[in-house]
Amino acid sequence: MIFAPVKIEISALSCERDDRLLFNNLSVALESGQILRVAGPNGAGKTTLLRTVAGLFGIQDGVIQVNQLPLQECLDQIIYIGHKPQVTKDLTVLDNLKFLTDADEACLQKALDNVGLKGYHDSLVKELSQGQGRRCALARLWCVEAPIWILDEPYTALDVGMAKTLDARINEHVAVGGICLFTTHQPPQQLDYQILELGDVD
Repeated sequence: MIFAPVKIEISALSCERDDRLLFNNLSVALESGQILRVAGPNGAGKTTLLRTVAGLFGIQDGVIQVNQLPLQECLDQIIYIGHKPQVTKDLTVLDNLKFLTDADEACLQKALDNVGLKGYHDSLVKELSQGQGRRCALARLWCVEAPIWILDEPYTALDVGMAKTLDARINEHVAVGGICLFTTHQPPQQLDYQILELGDVD
């Protein structure tokens, strides 16, 4: 599929947590086909920023719009995958994916194959390695149609091969008009992205 043009505009965004200012008067815009890596030291507010843009944290000061509409009216256009895999350990790999998406079973099976979990469809997530659990969470990216991807540390626990597979999937997504915001301590080698550096608060 090809996405309709989409644009995220973050204007004068500020956030304070535990009496500490994380970022102040932050403004950035992203359009279809663009990738933004949010960088900075631990505690700089990377996860807070991503969760705010995903609509999971309330906006303290500033404005976030998607195609000039308020963020809260556009949450169906966003998929968020946090740094902790959003999977239920007592469910099977396939049942987790069924719960997280509304794709048909053929699509789900193919998604799991794409992330290297062929043969693990009926395995409980609690029986998987950390890297396999991450693959299970990332499989959603092969069976959803949201144009805006927000990924917090998606490369954690991935081997080199799966990291390249994820790079390729993100490139496919933006090639058809999607947007991707992500954080990582392991800069990917096969993505062309802008960098937003957090940590220097005025």
